[in-house]
Amino acid sequence: MVSVRKNLPELADGSVDLAAWTNLLVAERPHLERDEILQTCLWLSEIADSSLLQGLELAEMVAQLRLDQASVLAAICYHAWRKSLVDNTELRFRVGDEVCELTLNVGAMATSSLLQISAPKMMENERRSQVDNVRKMLISLVNDVRVAVIKLAERVLVLRHAKAYEPTRRTRIAEEAAAIFAPLADRLGMWQLKWELEDLSLRYLREDIYLGIAKQLSNKRQERENQIQALATQFSELLVGHGVEAEVRGRAKNIFSIWRKMQKKNIPIEQVYDVRAVRIIVDSLADCYAVLGIIHTHWQHIPTEFDDYIAAPKENGYQSIHTAIAADDGLVLEVQVRTRKMHEDAELGVCAHWAYKVGDKESASEDESFSAKMDWLRQVLEWHEDLGDTEDLVSLLRQRISEERIFVSTPKGHVLDLTAGATVLDFAYRVHTDLGHGCVGGIVNGMEVPLYTELKTGQQVRVMRGDSNDGNLGPYREWLEPALGFVRTHRAKAKIVSQYRSKPANLEPEVGLQLIQTLAASIGLDAFSSAQLEVLRQGTRYMDVDTMLRAVSSGEQSHIALMAEFLEDQSSVEKAKIAANVPNGLVSTFPQRMGISVTAANRHGLLSDITQLVAAMDLQILAASGEVMESITDAQISLEVELQDWRQYFQLISRIDYLNGVQSVVRKPLVRDTH
Repeated sequence: MVSVRKNLPELADGSVDLAAWTNLLVAERPHLERDEILQTCLWLSEIADSSLLQGLELAEMVAQLRLDQASVLAAICYHAWRKSLVDNTELRFRVGDEVCELTLNVGAMATSSLLQISAPKMMENERRSQVDNVRKMLISLVNDVRVAVIKLAERVLVLRHAKAYEPTRRTRIAEEAAAIFAPLADRLGMWQLKWELEDLSLRYLREDIYLGIAKQLSNKRQERENQIQALATQFSELLVGHGVEAEVRGRAKNIFSIWRKMQKKNIPIEQVYDVRAVRIIVDSLADCYAVLGIIHTHWQHIPTEFDDYIAAPKENGYQSIHTAIAADDGLVLEVQVRTRKMHEDAELGVCAHWAYKVGDKESASEDESFSAKMDWLRQVLEWHEDLGDTEDLVSLLRQRISEERIFVSTPKGHVLDLTAGATVLDFAYRVHTDLGHGCVGGIVNGMEVPLYTELKTGQQVRVMRGDSNDGNLGPYREWLEPALGFVRTHRAKAKIVSQYRSKPANLEPEVGLQLIQTLAASIGLDAFSSAQLEVLRQGTRYMDVDTMLRAVSSGEQSHIALMAEFLEDQSSVEKAKIAANVPNGLVSTFPQRMGISVTAANRHGLLSDITQLVAAMDLQILAASGEVMESITDAQISLEVELQDWRQYFQLISRIDYLNGVQSVVRKPLVRDTH
């Protein structure tokens, strides 16, 4: 936790002793220059005394994060400037251009409506404005990441004091912190700020959960602290006996992380193994693995709880070895092992860059660590630009650091890493953009698979390419449909969007209309009339039907989600019935046993492809039959499957429709259907 001094030094009259405060600050951080900080404090005490305490509090946090002199001065000045107690001209005159620009840029990030981006009812121009707010924030971070650090520290302080705010304001601040600033701190590798943003947000948004976990931890705190202290001493003595110098610390897991793990694994707090943990900090990489060997020799480790983030770092550059052991008391203990530099990077993230510069020990590897974090921000901006500013930028920020990476190889033995859940098509785009555009499937460990097949670590993958001479290579509109899962990585999606939307014909409303009419036909509806399309549009953010259809054409709007939500809203269905004929058989009660009829070119393996596809969606075929039609060249296959909702139905028929040779997929009334 980034702490703040509870009791500021005071003069006889009860005011803050600014000279003593400055001396303490500089004594703890020798790279700071005392006189300039003191003079700035004295100046503000004369004109903005009401904001000075907030400035001192923010400055202490920024100093503990090891930022430079300009950042500390900007932190001292920020609240006075924000409250218009000092103007830009006076600020620039007193503290200079660099500090002034830092202060103004932090202020430029003070938007209070970032969360409105994804509001479905939001007017399009308002939505664009809020996307621009987040985009400007990211651009400012790329230009000078100190702006982000000061802003994140300022948000932590706001959350600390939010308990006294009125509920609506407190909730808004907490939601914004959870959606924007905690993920940003995560991406920048700033654990100290990340966990406090997460915990305080949870406290205000789900007080019942926060207090429930806090109470369970409090009941066991003294016992747990005693256990950890005894274990830390035992670890230290053991390592010394093996000739390894190490610093051993107890580590507390924050409440939000405990809750997230309980939710993810559906387990009680007793099964969250890293509630109690020790962290071992050593001097070298070799020592990390030496320590791991010593620990695994002396205690039984839990294989499922082992992660080597040194060999395979997280996406934000985090490196450490995590293992869990059965301690002598029979309870599970998590052990983290890392070098001192890894620890600095984990605790401070991008701030470690300034810590290294201050200590005059900057190296190529340290610059690479900083650059990697900045590369992520640049990638987000590139993805967003490629996606045509239509992708929800907040979702890119919200996406958590993947705890898992998969490692797959090419036929030549080159190993590539991908985000867990990546598909054959993701792999193709990871190798080369043109290979992705031409992908029609893959061969995984010698077996031919569809291009949406999810990959797993250890597999060998070869991409199957279409015939470039037929002029019909991808990308296709289906690849942009989230419900179909063709791609999972932002890299692949950005490449697909950029190429697909470069062709004007793909963006015409007729393309979107055809997609909607295909889904309508699959459930027995006649082509949607203009009146029915207007009913379909109601409830969306689109101003007219043409705008809605263009959004479907471009891939901005999911046609599957659009139709599923329409059918799930019985009032909309009733309106559509009035507008035109809609079969009464379109019940929305689920789960529902549903018949599906597939017409396709007769070929070897057709039925097998369909059944494997259904199995891959974790669906069970309740009945199946097939027959060759009179033409001999065509076949018809009938299935009965239990489905959970309309979205799942459209996912299934869309995937079947994508199979080679399929001509149509429609809903087939069961014999017992009365409509």
